[in-house]
Amino acid sequence: MAEIWHTLGEGDLGPPDGQVASTQSRARQYAICVGLLLAVAFVAASIVSKVDRAAAPVYRVISGSMEPTLAVGQLVHIDKSAYVSSSPRIGEIIAFYGPAGAVSEVPVCGVQHSPGEGCPQPTPTESTKIFIKRVVAGPGETVALVDGSVVRDGVTQDEPFAQPCGGDSGCNLPLQFEVPAGHWFLLGDNREHSDDSRYWGPVPKAWIIGSVLK
Repeated sequence: MAEIWHTLGEGDLGPPDGQVASTQSRARQYAICVGLLLAVAFVAASIVSKVDRAAAPVYRVISGSMEPTLAVGQLVHIDKSAYVSSSPRIGEIIAFYGPAGAVSEVPVCGVQHSPGEGCPQPTPTESTKIFIKRVVAGPGETVALVDGSVVRDGVTQDEPFAQPCGGDSGCNLPLQFEVPAGHWFLLGDNREHSDDSRYWGPVPKAWIIGSVLK
């Protein structure tokens, strides 16, 4: 695969083990071929998605920001065709290139904003670092956080996937703001330990790579 992999601690995703090609023995190649042929017999019973996972790039999770949903070291596929003709939906986990402000030594928001408000706009340029987060608000919706829970359009959301959020300032951002047109507000499930849209803003569709398949 012609993918650009990222180093540990930069973004949320990195290469799976053995991503670099190596010379294989004929016996190993034969075993792989036999395994693939045998697998064909069970395709009908093993289909769990309409997406061809074999064609989806594989990445290794290197951040704990999506725990417990995605564990550090877990392999995930990215369906790059997911949003070609549609847009991300609330609750989906997506992969995207973060804004340049997300990879600064200290996260940078694209505009000045109140301490009690999440970042309403990202820095104008994207980075080369890949992140994975959950969509919690879309274009034109208002968003705030109270005790780590998302308040979307004035309604506190039911989020059984989210880890409890402690006393961190990012757990309470009660001042609502509207997500800009064409942007999505993204949070990690591990709210107390996630670097996300609260600090560097919502992400435009052009920076979204695809949906994450567990």
